[in-house]
Amino acid sequence: MALQKRGAGKRRKVKRGKLAMLVGWVGTFSILAAGVATLVSPLISTLPALAGLLFPIGAILWSIGWLAAARSRRWKSLLFMSLVAGLNAPLFRATWGCGGCGMPAGSGEGLTVVSWNVRLFDFYGWLGDSKDAGGANGAKEQIMSSISEAEPDVLCLQEYFQLDPEGSFPVTALLDGAVGGVAHQHVVISRRKGPRSFGVATWSRWPIIQRSSIDFGTRKNNVCAVTDVAWKGDTVRIFNAHFSSIRFEEEDYAALEEGVPNAEGRERIWGRMRSAYVERVAQVEAVMEAVRRSPYPVVLCGDFNDTPTSWSLAYCRSVLRDSHDVRWFNMDGTWQGAVPGVRIDHVLMGEEWTAQSYATGGEGLSDHRFVKAVLQAASP
Repeated sequence: MALQKRGAGKRRKVKRGKLAMLVGWVGTFSILAAGVATLVSPLISTLPALAGLLFPIGAILWSIGWLAAARSRRWKSLLFMSLVAGLNAPLFRATWGCGGCGMPAGSGEGLTVVSWNVRLFDFYGWLGDSKDAGGANGAKEQIMSSISEAEPDVLCLQEYFQLDPEGSFPVTALLDGAVGGVAHQHVVISRRKGPRSFGVATWSRWPIIQRSSIDFGTRKNNVCAVTDVAWKGDTVRIFNAHFSSIRFEEEDYAALEEGVPNAEGRERIWGRMRSAYVERVAQVEAVMEAVRRSPYPVVLCGDFNDTPTSWSLAYCRSVLRDSHDVRWFNMDGTWQGAVPGVRIDHVLMGEEWTAQSYATGGEGLSDHRFVKAVLQAASP
């Protein structure tokens, strides 16, 4: 009887080991596919982008297989899995951070940059506020309070909204107060609908000496403000971008929350994703061309609508540093949607900068959390 029990236990252990290895191989090849996603432009193929989107899951599956291979001493499998992970180390770094590895030391006073998609300050009452919400507990007022507590030197807002005249929904004076009282503004309107204006806006404690923008040629709320800020005897060029989103409808979110959508739902959702991936290529290339031409130190921030393991972010990171690298094993999700841990809002910086700290905030006040990065001049 004892021998039978030991035999049954051994068979179960072998089955678990084989299952773990199978899971690990799925994760290993998904990591390879995610690496391809960062190299292949969506103009060539949008299919790899899905692997990039699913990279965190693939990495977890890979770790299960790696541990199983190490435990069972499958050295060839262990070596191959380790090689795949090593070749794609930038994906792990981009997703979870690396505690500042490779980030140079900084010196001098920090520049605090806050970037936030504020979803029109909840003008349409998604959070239950009325359109003339003037109470101290309204979403707009709480957004302003969160901004004030973050103490930004530069504040970059996406899905900015204002009425003309502001009337019952003021934002300008409130933002001035939230950014220190005497603030400088750069508002770029991408779309108007009657008295309602939509776009991006940059507020600064420091004087703005030049304003321009990059028009993406779309009627959607996508545009990039380019703002030159006089800071500490130098000029800093701030790019505040809102790149094309997937624009899921209510039925799409409902289908995702219920589990695996049916064939019609999958095709509809993937169609929206394909369109957004393709649109972002031209938008990202236009902004990065302007970044390369900048005669001043650069900060690029905004709502990218793309994850760290996407072609868009890999393209930007080939030129710029990611302030999130200063974190250690933290995904810091910024999208407050159905899938937790999705980071689509970013603060990137030129080689002249290093990141002193990185944080997120603004829980429950928009469908995005804000990103706060304190930047310093990189030591030579």
